[in-house]
Amino acid sequence: MNAKTYLHKIEQNYPGIWERMEEEITAVSYFNLFKQLSDNYSPTLTVSRVQGPLVESLLAGSNVKVDRNLRKSGSIGLTIGQEPAPIWLSGHADICSYLTGPWDGTGYPLTPFCMPRARPGGRPAVALGTPENGGALARLAEGEMVTTEEGDTFFATQETSLPPWTRVVYHLEATWDQESDKIHGYIDNQATCAALILAARLLSQYNVNALLLLNDEEEGPVDKGNQGFSRAMQRLLHRTPLDQLPDMVIVSDGHMPSGVDPDDDSSVFGQGALYGGLSSGARGAVVPPQLLQFAGELAPELATQGIKLSKNSGYISRSDDISAMQFTQNVMLIGFAGTSSHFDLIPTMKCSDLVNLTKTLVVYALMAQDAAWRAKYL
Repeated sequence: MNAKTYLHKIEQNYPGIWERMEEEITAVSYFNLFKQLSDNYSPTLTVSRVQGPLVESLLAGSNVKVDRNLRKSGSIGLTIGQEPAPIWLSGHADICSYLTGPWDGTGYPLTPFCMPRARPGGRPAVALGTPENGGALARLAEGEMVTTEEGDTFFATQETSLPPWTRVVYHLEATWDQESDKIHGYIDNQATCAALILAARLLSQYNVNALLLLNDEEEGPVDKGNQGFSRAMQRLLHRTPLDQLPDMVIVSDGHMPSGVDPDDDSSVFGQGALYGGLSSGARGAVVPPQLLQFAGELAPELATQGIKLSKNSGYISRSDDISAMQFTQNVMLIGFAGTSSHFDLIPTMKCSDLVNLTKTLVVYALMAQDAAWRAKYL
């Protein structure tokens, strides 16, 4: 059987799927979710407490089971149907953050809890409180996160009494310019989280077994080795019984397409969902050849349904794939075009690309329910 045949089986097994996708997975519905997640700052180690209550409210009334702290991993799990789920869809919900040192008379020197990439200069920033009772973090002080020519970073603010190790994050409200279709905000990686929640809403209306993950601790200590980050996903997989491990994991994050200028994003966007064959020069996951071949065959068939999926031969950073590949060889990298994820410039993506990503993830989740498809490709 080929990709066209499998899509036809989806139409038969899930009546009205294309129409329902068109009605429910829209630019407006996507941005509504993204803005709520992006504006609810969740630095690493706070996801379950900060985003958990919000995610529960966003999925209230659906058939999605929300676990704020799945298997005590720190990640949010969205379960549809029953375990074992043949497919896991993964994105991370923690954002880049920095920790304060002692007040030095003008501000606070900062220790990065992420890979710092900001160019020299100042950007709006906010210091955050402790996630005591769950929900949005208190905003203790506003100021600027300043990166020097030497690469050091400090928080310039009028507040002189912040506790040691207070989290500081860039302050950027999520916006959507509908004329250009560009979205600004915490695209790394609330972009995927919004897509997963929107996909979960639709998938839960059918007889499907799937697990969608909004992970913590994808960002983390600055380290070249894989063990420096993606710890919550690793923790979750270690605590999953062998008979409940997935046959396949799709990891979604921002991609940088090849042949583009990061300072000129006019050529970056509009390619829809993007798939690639390896992350971080093969330091991360490498996608099995049969899954790459299938994606290439699937893309033109999805186009007949108005869904855009494109091959990306450009650079893809490591993400939670580095944990997933320790537990299954069937790791797929399907993401979206995004720029400046760690705030070297203003983080940007295109809303229509994320609509296409959401629809593509739904199709893969439905495809993975098919035993014959799994036998052939997994």
